[in-house]
Amino acid sequence: MQLLIQQAVLTNFRPIFIVMLAILAIFLILSIIPRGRNSNINFVTVLTVSIIEVVIAAVLFYTESNLVELFEQTPDNLTLYLFIGIIGLGIANPIIFRLRNSGGQRYRYHY
Repeated sequence: MQLLIQQAVLTNFRPIFIVMLAILAIFLILSIIPRGRNSNINFVTVLTVSIIEVVIAAVLFYTESNLVELFEQTPDNLTLYLFIGIIGLGIANPIIFRLRNSGGQRYRYHY
């Protein structure tokens, strides 16, 4: 006789993590593209969005962990990978923006 044991997986926060990762991916694309004179994206914007996204992701991940323990469910592996991706892009975006859009451009004379 074989017993089938099914455990419920808490996936309620997965769409939120996917949206947050998509927002950071959009900012990564905007960071890679060299900005022009009329660009509204600057380093402070990229840094602020990255910090806010990382903080919100950490709070959501902590909340999800507490809910998993409370309801005795199994954790979601995909949510963990999405969280790690958010942390990675949150750290990489300001660095990439600074490296890509800085240098000698500050002191160049523009016509």
